[in-house]
Amino acid sequence: MKRLILIMAMIPLLACNTVTRALMGDPSATPPPRPTPRPGAAATEPAPRLTATPFRLGLERIDPLPTRCSESPFGLPAEKIVEVAYLPSGFCFNGEIDLFETGGHVYAVQSLGDEAAFFIADVTEPARPFIVGAWQWNDFTYTADVKTFRQGSRQFIILSMEPMIKLCGVAIVEVTDPANPILLENYTSENTGSADRWCDSHTTEVSRDENGNGAFIYVSSIETNDLRLLDIRDLDQVREINHYTLPDANTDRFVHDTTIVGDRVYVAYWSGGAIILDRSEIESGAEAAPLNPAGSIAPEGLQIHHTFPTTDGKFLFVEDEVDYDGERSQLRLYDIRDLSNPKEALAISLDQPFSSPHNLLVVGDLLFVGWYSDGVRVFRYDVSDPERPVVEPYAFKATRPEKTEGVFGSDLYDSIYGVRVRECDLGGQPMLCIYASDLTRGLLVLAMEPPP
Repeated sequence: MKRLILIMAMIPLLACNTVTRALMGDPSATPPPRPTPRPGAAATEPAPRLTATPFRLGLERIDPLPTRCSESPFGLPAEKIVEVAYLPSGFCFNGEIDLFETGGHVYAVQSLGDEAAFFIADVTEPARPFIVGAWQWNDFTYTADVKTFRQGSRQFIILSMEPMIKLCGVAIVEVTDPANPILLENYTSENTGSADRWCDSHTTEVSRDENGNGAFIYVSSIETNDLRLLDIRDLDQVREINHYTLPDANTDRFVHDTTIVGDRVYVAYWSGGAIILDRSEIESGAEAAPLNPAGSIAPEGLQIHHTFPTTDGKFLFVEDEVDYDGERSQLRLYDIRDLSNPKEALAISLDQPFSSPHNLLVVGDLLFVGWYSDGVRVFRYDVSDPERPVVEPYAFKATRPEKTEGVFGSDLYDSIYGVRVRECDLGGQPMLCIYASDLTRGLLVLAMEPPP
């Protein structure tokens, strides 16, 4: 019962829709009613569709855009980070963020959870961003994640879907013309040649070839509690070519997220800890063997939600988002120089945090953390002496003055979901811009203060 309560309260976070699907019974029976929208949520759901004809997933532009959840989070304390622009999306659930460039412009795309599919903003001029458009699916689902990739001059986004009722899969949308996105296809086990049934996907990651083109999509598969690998080098013939499954995978040991850096694939396997794979091996189609022993990167009492290596690949940051008590560290640094025997090197925490950390990003010697209600947190690390690594707070931007109720009716899951960074120009001065997704407010554009 405890697990069922958690699932119903935080389905996207725990990625356990297999239980929800089981509760829905025989698919030939009358479907359950649609979930009741959260207070203030716009009624943007399409009309019920007929079931006599095959359903085809489609995108629908949202016009006019909603204007809810638009209170600025600016004006709160910061250190070494400056406010550049706030762009409210009008939606009350803004998820993962990514960036892409096309036609000489830079764009940010954010997933929209259970409210819609995604919105795209033009951030070419960081101080003057504007929304290009927002789109919803032609049926109800939860869009958990978005990633970007290119092939030649064409730009694409990948959207992971978990069904509240039935719509799921991994959708590829072309955004070469960002104002007119084109859905290429929605991929599941049924149209990728998989030997195992899967559909629900919480997150994806994309590997790239030597020319920077998208080559493979790594899919967190909920039904199979593992990692599925789709070959996208030919978008007319997307096929599953491999998978990795932890030997004791189950509903507590599932793939939540994946990070690809260099020739390694870092898999956040929840209660199973972090698993490191050889990218060339798994992408060759050969059976993938972990580079580290199972359970060797699994801090006691934590569920590994996301990981990111240091620039030299000798250390690994791992993070938990659900075991918050305000005291225990949910962000750890592991020494992975000896992959046969990883060792925890440091525990990193905030003083009296409002919430848990969420997604991580390493750029140079800086670790960026979307720390939910504690805002954007930046740490500087030094592993030049690997026996005495150092991780210290470097910069921050507060986005909430106190604990606030966010998504899922929880006071732990509000504000900064994730960040992306990119060099930018502000008033003729080169800067490092930070693009942050605020769960209940939209898009924040920030910038690191240049060093003195």
